[in-house]
Amino acid sequence: MIPALWRFSLVLVSSCLCATLVFSQSPARQLPTNADAFHFANNAAADPVSEELKSLGEQGQLIEQARAEVLSILTAENPCSAWYRSAEPEAVDKFRSLRFSLDSEGAGDITTLAAWTDDGRYYQPYVARTRQNVSWGSTITVNANGAFFKYTAPVRVSSGANNLGPIKSFRQLVVGRYSGGSLQARMLTLLHEYGHVLDMLPVDAGVPSGPLLSTQNTDTVLRHCAPLIQAQAKLSRKKPAEYFPAQASLALQSMPSQVVGLRQERSALYVTRAGVGLPPRFE
Repeated sequence: MIPALWRFSLVLVSSCLCATLVFSQSPARQLPTNADAFHFANNAAADPVSEELKSLGEQGQLIEQARAEVLSILTAENPCSAWYRSAEPEAVDKFRSLRFSLDSEGAGDITTLAAWTDDGRYYQPYVARTRQNVSWGSTITVNANGAFFKYTAPVRVSSGANNLGPIKSFRQLVVGRYSGGSLQARMLTLLHEYGHVLDMLPVDAGVPSGPLLSTQNTDTVLRHCAPLIQAQAKLSRKKPAEYFPAQASLALQSMPSQVVGLRQERSALYVTRAGVGLPPRFE
């Protein structure tokens, strides 16, 4: 989907969290399309995706953590899992079949045009992307420099398409109502992208109304799944610290020294819609 237009009085969220209508997948990372090949048992030995994510280092661990928590939601009987099963009866197995890749070259800056500096509009880097209505074993690409992993991002003021100015400040990244880099933000990202895989959410990338559609798509996922996302994150906090060691490490890396000042600004993000930010771009 296209870059989400952010107004920090509202904080916009984008659905595919992407920048273009059709997103290329890495052929080398795709599984065959035969659905029977993806009916995995619930153990690591029969879950090649889990093993692949381990090879991606700390960021792979964080994707795996979010993936495991989403699988817990989809496996249980609840309104969120029922919503996904309405589109795909084998919702758990199809989600388990999805591959993941990292976009290490993805944008990491929040940008604003010089003409916008007085009214607070910003473009946040995309969070993740996938393709619309695709088969088992398709790929979700996660921006290694976006809100899936990062809590803050530098802000640059641009005077034109190819004229990106110096860093002016740092601002918080968000996904929906959740802070960037949080488990909730990562779970919401994967659920949002899965909605595009199943064709449950309208295309919100590469269309003129993309940012608005993306926000609406994220709100749709939250409407069905927000209580489960929050409950699952709470359960995850009770797990031993060594369960996902990358969590604390990457969280610290994403918080620059300017974060103290950022936290002082933070209340302004939710003034218009208390507690419900309209966050970053999904592609």
